[in-house]
Amino acid sequence: MPRITQPQDRAWSADVEAAVATFGNRSRNEILRYLSAHGPATRGDIVAAVSAGEPSVAKHLLALEEAGAIVVDVEPGRRHGRSPRYSANSLRIKELLDAHLRYLLEG
Repeated sequence: MPRITQPQDRAWSADVEAAVATFGNRSRNEILRYLSAHGPATRGDIVAAVSAGEPSVAKHLLALEEAGAIVVDVEPGRRHGRSPRYSANSLRIKELLDAHLRYLLEG
């Protein structure tokens, strides 16, 4: 069985790690593309629009929020019983993509 390795390169920054985790997943890309095209949306809207189920979308939304690739109109801890709306954070998406490109091309 192959081992999963972590790069020992100093250029492998937290932003590069976040970019690989964000853009290396098809469902996350699909969610970002949907949010970029349609603006703020609830989790239900996103589930209806992408090819992933509710538990999967919920997991991906958390990861995207942690990376800063999306923003949410209700802060964590206050979401129970509410329908937060998720939006793509185009500035952060560009930062992550730039960090990944620098890592790949300027090494």
